[in-house]
Order: sequence, then C-alpha cells, then structure tokens
Amino acid sequence: MMFLVLQIGVIIFAAKLGGMVASFLKLPSILGELAAGIVIGPWALGGIGFGDGIFSGGLFHGASLRALQAETGVMYAATTPELYGFATLASIILLFLSGLETNLRLFLKYSFVGLMVGIGGVIGSFILGNLCAVTLLPVFFEKFRYLSEMPLSQAMVDAAPMYMGIMSTATSVGITARILSERKKMDSEEGVSIMAGAVIDDVLGLIVLAIGNGIIAATMAAKSAGGAVSGGVNWGAIGMVAVKAFGVWLGATLIGVVIAKKMSWLLKLFKSDHAIATLAFGLAMILAGFFECMGLAMIIGAYVMGLALSRTDLKHMIQETLAPVYTFLVPIFFCVMGMMVDCTALMSKPVLIFGAIYTVLAVIAKVAGCALPSLFCGFNLVGSLRIGAGMIPRGEVALIIAGLGLSNGYLSQEVFGIGIMMTLITTVVAPPMLVGLFNIKRDG
Repeated sequence: MMFLVLQIGVIIFAAKLGGMVASFLKLPSILGELAAGIVIGPWALGGIGFGDGIFSGGLFHGASLRALQAETGVMYAATTPELYGFATLASIILLFLSGLETNLRLFLKYSFVGLMVGIGGVIGSFILGNLCAVTLLPVFFEKFRYLSEMPLSQAMVDAAPMYMGIMSTATSVGITARILSERKKMDSEEGVSIMAGAVIDDVLGLIVLAIGNGIIAATMAAKSAGGAVSGGVNWGAIGMVAVKAFGVWLGATLIGVVIAKKMSWLLKLFKSDHAIATLAFGLAMILAGFFECMGLAMIIGAYVMGLALSRTDLKHMIQETLAPVYTFLVPIFFCVMGMMVDCTALMSKPVLIFGAIYTVLAVIAKVAGCALPSLFCGFNLVGSLRIGAGMIPRGEVALIIAGLGLSNGYLSQEVFGIGIMMTLITTVVAPPMLVGLFNIKRDG
C-alpha cells in the first residue's frame, strides 16, 4: 500500500506538470501526460534502483521487470493490478463524460453526412491498419513470422492484426472539438459534420472493439480445439459474436434513451447535486460491469450511460459536479498508458520503421475514408479535406484500446509502442493541417 500511495503521488505530479508544459507549447495536454508517463515509467526513470532496500528495483520496479523478462522470456505488465485499476476507473469516467457531451440533436441533424463520414473513416482505417499488420509484422518482427504462414482469412482475425486495425479507427472527439472551438468553426457546416462524424466514428470504433474482442476469443477457442489445424475459421460463430455485440450495444442504447427521463426523475429524488452525480456515475459503472460480463468492453457501457443521460436536464450538473474527479483521474490514466511504453522497444529500428508506415497509412485512411463520402454528400474538395483532416487525431479511445490489448496479452510491447507512436503523431499533425485548410478563404 505504501508503494501504491507513493506511485500515485508521483504520477499525479508528473502528469500535471507534463500537461502544463504541453499546454504552454500549444499542444493537447494528453501529449504531455503521455510523455510524463514514459519518462517516469518502469522502463525509464522509474526503473532506476537506489539503495539496498525496498527501492532497489526502482519506484515502479523496472529493474525487477527487466530481470524477470530476461530470465523467463515472458512479457510482464508494467503496472501493478492496483495501479491499473485506477487507470480503468479513469477510462470509465472519461467515456461516461464523453457520452454526456454528445449532442443528440446536432448529431441527428447531420446524421446522414456524419454516418457516411464515420463509416468511411472506420472501414478505411480498420482495413489499412489490419492489412498493414498482416503483411508487415512478419517482415519486421520474428515473433509474428507465423502470420505469413497462415491463410489471409485467419491472419486477419489474429489478435495483433485485429487490434492494430481497431486502434486506428477511433477519432478523438475531444481533440477535434478543441481545434474547432478555438477556430470558432464549431457551428460551420464542416465543423458540425466533423463532430457528427467523430461521434459516430467513436461509437463504431467501440462496436468494432466489442466485435473484435469476440472474434479474437472465438478464434483462440477454435485454435485450442484444433480449428487452426483444420485450416478454417468458424465464421458462423464469429458472425454470432458480432450480432450479439451489436445487439447488446444497440439494445442498451435504445433502452437507455427511452428510460432516460425516468432515470432523471429517480435521481432528482435525492435532491443533492453531489448525490445525483455520484449515483449517475455509479449507474455508469454498473452498466460498464454488465457490458464486461456480456463479453464487451467496460468503456462501451460507460459511454452508453452517458449518452442516455445526455438527453436529460441533469447533463450539465453531472458534468460540473464530476469535473474535479475527471481532472484528478484522467491525467492518471494517460500517464499510466505512457508508463506501459517500453522506451527501448520503441527506439528500435523495426519499431520506428513499421510505426512510421503504420502512422502514414492511418492518416491516409482517415483523410480518404472521410473526405470521399463528404464529396458525395455535397461538399467541395476544400470542405471534404477539412472534414478528413478533422478526423485524423486519435486520442483517448485509441489509448484505451491499446491498453486493453496489452493488459489482455493480445499485444506485445513493440506493437503497443507502435500504437502509442501513431496516437502521438496523429494528435500533433492534425491541428496545423486543419488550421491551414480553414485558413483557405473558401466555403466548403
């Protein structure tokens, strides 16, 4: 417990300092929080031991991790279960408040354009990310050589390619909204279309995550039962998993939206703002746990509860009341995600080369996948490129997905580092691209 208290104290200080430095440099604060996590993590400063006592392995036990991995050849988690529990709690409140921030009326007004943009971005990003992993992972990394020996249909549903496809799908609504707000373009046709597309993109990304987890579980079960030897993937079982995932998400969303007013009425019986906000967050955690029990990711349940309550007059009060909790927990999440990055693995030549290719494809997939549907929906080339550029940044959801993949053992440290690299670069390059396109004095 003493170690946990010390670790959280250091993480809070480092995350806040990193976020402030990033904000001073006009960069999103999550970049600073991620960087702070990398610096203090077990693979960097947190792994430096001092003395002969309890700190001999470093504050975050980096020396012990390296010794264990060298001895056994097995990858170990870079954080303790308790510390990762804090990060999980932060991811739940992050997605719950993201759901609360969703403007359903605006979403419905531009739903068709947003739907086309979101679908195009998700499909393009997933396919390019997945195929990039299938074709290039065996080339750059010996441990993935087995992918080249598998039929394409089996290789595409392997855990690492699936997660690399999923990681590249989700646009960061928060980063995009901040850019549009600063440029006073939130209410422009392109701005509203970007936000509608980003919301749909996030929802579709979470659905793809749910389906992907089910597919990975199904294929692993098939392998253990000899399915891989027989040379086929049970697409019927996978299809059922996909239908179940979509059905649970859609059913929970519709029920939540329908009974939102009744939930609001029940919550108002408690009078106190703090009690209402606390109970609302409790409901989000209950639904998150239910989704986990159903084989879906917790964060999807949290988002659905936020989406349901976004239709009520309690929305702003819950946001304001939970803001201090968000401010405290969410930087911890991003910092812990940064701590999971093995700097030595990230700096290796194969990771840098593959990461650069993966990142370029992630940018191309979003621009092309979102701009082309925009052209067919009536926007000109400039307007379509603005929408495509606005969909480039990946952020919190991509990091959550990467963290889930690493903690579940689906991703290696190298692949996790590649996902972090893609998130960082797309977050940095998107703002100047979007600002430059909006500086062109032409309507979209």
